[in-house]
Amino acid sequence: MTNPFHEPAESGDSDDSVWEDLVRRLEADPTDPRSPATPGSPTPENPGTPGAPDASSVPAPRPVDPQLFRMHPALTGPRDYEAPEDTDDGEFIPEDPPALGSGNPLLNLAWVCAAGAPIALVLLTIFWRRAPAPLWVGLVAIAVAAAIFLFARLPRHRHDGDDGARV
Repeated sequence: MTNPFHEPAESGDSDDSVWEDLVRRLEADPTDPRSPATPGSPTPENPGTPGAPDASSVPAPRPVDPQLFRMHPALTGPRDYEAPEDTDDGEFIPEDPPALGSGNPLLNLAWVCAAGAPIALVLLTIFWRRAPAPLWVGLVAIAVAAAIFLFARLPRHRHDGDDGARV
């Protein structure tokens, strides 16, 4: 049906009539009595053609049962989920944290030394390379002592009811 030479088809080509017939048959509504009959389709004048079933022998389609499309409650999908009513109308409001300076003063000093001594060592390395040796050794000793103190204060055992969610 295609042009073997891939040349544009002329208006009088046999393909045009085939396509027009195909379009006419596809546009025709078979249930409409006013639609033009297509060759080979049964009509009142032409009850049947050889090889085509008679209209009386074709069973009428059964109506679809609406229960067929109702899903079982156990077969629900993610879009069928309905969120339960929220009984808590307020938002989460965390408690106010304690002031920075409050608490155990020795613990606060250990944190300042554990963080401040390495920062001081970096600043000495950048700005004052010829600092006296006791200053270098002292800052290292302060940082190590503060780290040991902080690790020693860590809890040694777990509490049975504690899941670790609260710091």
